[in-house]
Amino acid sequence: MNKKGLITIGTLLVMILATPFLGSTIIAVQTADQIYENIVELPQKEIGLVLGAAAYGDRLSDILRDRVDTGIELYKAEKVSVLVMSGAKNEVEAMKKYAIEHDIPEEAITEDITGLNTMASIENMADLNRSVTIISQRYHLPRALFIANTQEIDAIGMTADKHDYLKIQQFKSRELLATSKAILDIFILD
Repeated sequence: MNKKGLITIGTLLVMILATPFLGSTIIAVQTADQIYENIVELPQKEIGLVLGAAAYGDRLSDILRDRVDTGIELYKAEKVSVLVMSGAKNEVEAMKKYAIEHDIPEEAITEDITGLNTMASIENMADLNRSVTIISQRYHLPRALFIANTQEIDAIGMTADKHDYLKIQQFKSRELLATSKAILDIFILD
């Protein structure tokens, strides 16, 4: 192979490897002003969308418990009037049970068992045509808001980082790939 061919292959390889980092960086910058960490500063929206994560029977993983606790706080502070628990059926059932045990009225909770991933959860919100506060961890919110923005949803994000998470580096690495997939799904495969 000649030198020009090696340079072309090298350039292509660098572009492929850089895409996840570049895409994630651009999305993080674009959504930064939509992410809130302080409940007092959070604008009021109609729906609090609590994105699913691992549940083990009725026990919520640390990440999921922090998301539901944040949703409960937003509801009690009247920042949202409805909590949508979105995820796999077992996650949604555990989330709802936990919220009810923490004094959220059952009629204020909507179940979305078709929100099997972030993309599906957000797309389900687009059908409702209502304002949304997406509740998740900081590392996850830029992608969720990016998807909401492409769906033209009136959305903001509230961070649910209440603890240090044991596998946070794994979650962030996975998020890098998930963001690249979201970019592909929205701009190329859709």
